[in-house]
Amino acid sequence: MRRSSLLALSLVGCGARPVESGGHDGAKPHELPRRVELSKQVIVEANIQTEPVQRRVVAPVLLSVGRVEADPGRTAQVPVKVGGIVEQVLFREGDLVKQGQVMATVRAPALGSLRADLASLRARTTSARSNLRRLQALAQRNMTSLQELAAARAEATALEAEAAAAKERLQALGLRAKGDPVVFQLRAPISGHVLQRNVVTGQPVTPEQTLATIADLDHAWFIARLFEHLLAKVRVGAAVEVELNAYPDHPLHGTLDYIAPRVDAEAQTVVARVPLDNREDLLRIGLFGKARIVVTDHGASPEPRLAVPRDAIVDVAGMTMVFVRAEDGAFEPHEVVLGTAGEGVVEILRGLREGESAVTHGAWTLKSVLLKSTFGEEPGH
Repeated sequence: MRRSSLLALSLVGCGARPVESGGHDGAKPHELPRRVELSKQVIVEANIQTEPVQRRVVAPVLLSVGRVEADPGRTAQVPVKVGGIVEQVLFREGDLVKQGQVMATVRAPALGSLRADLASLRARTTSARSNLRRLQALAQRNMTSLQELAAARAEATALEAEAAAAKERLQALGLRAKGDPVVFQLRAPISGHVLQRNVVTGQPVTPEQTLATIADLDHAWFIARLFEHLLAKVRVGAAVEVELNAYPDHPLHGTLDYIAPRVDAEAQTVVARVPLDNREDLLRIGLFGKARIVVTDHGASPEPRLAVPRDAIVDVAGMTMVFVRAEDGAFEPHEVVLGTAGEGVVEILRGLREGESAVTHGAWTLKSVLLKSTFGEEPGH
């Protein structure tokens, strides 16, 4: 059940009262009241907001279906990097992880030899440098040949280069020279949700395998598909309203930032991308929906039309309605006839007058209170 519906049902009996217009004490079964009275406290708690019905320029839109996908720039795979046996897996698919968090450990015998090689090269480098300093001192007293000095310098330089390379190999794996010689910790490269887990405890792994896939869902993409005959009407930078099937009453707003240069030969569609902010934590990878993309239609009338925000419109018992606040403070459902739909607004052909105070936030709360009365229950006081 919607959060606003739960709130509304809790409001009945504490200041929310449907009022039947025929003068009877209660609404007849299945007959909707024509007014809803709410106390000032309830109106504040339910965050019910109104604005005057006015004329607006309703920009024409075209509809396109699509789905939510992760932004590849905010997605990362976690490579295993070393061969060995998985000792621990410290995450589950769907978990939210932080950058640098240890996700798993791998017992990798090859790590011991890497650390041993680095230790050996460092010791040999120290010895070579000491020998070079000794020969330099002897050369100042003409007690050694220049050839022997040059050979010692070359040996020291080569060993330093090998030691640096060995150190870089360890650092590339995220390891230090010290620590457990054969246990490797796999860490999250970014913060985000784990979309996929690919290993289990005790599994042998190779450096080419992937431990998991992580995506930062604070921002995601809505990938819409446009039929090719619509391309002439669509431009990058157009305003877009996205309505997900899972959340039809929570439209998301964005801007078209990319239209693919290639047409899908089978579907005869073109991919269009709309970046979205996940402010309400609604976005899930794979959610389907539709996009209303504002188009440039030179044949459309630019004259303002009577319109209300899309959030003001609700379906009640099969009727399209807008709640209007009366002069005495009560809320009255008005059945309306809709016209052209624009980005975030819908034209009203019949049912409202300019200047009336329409509910633009909290309409679903009023709908729930209204429907509560049709159950034949006596509203509280």
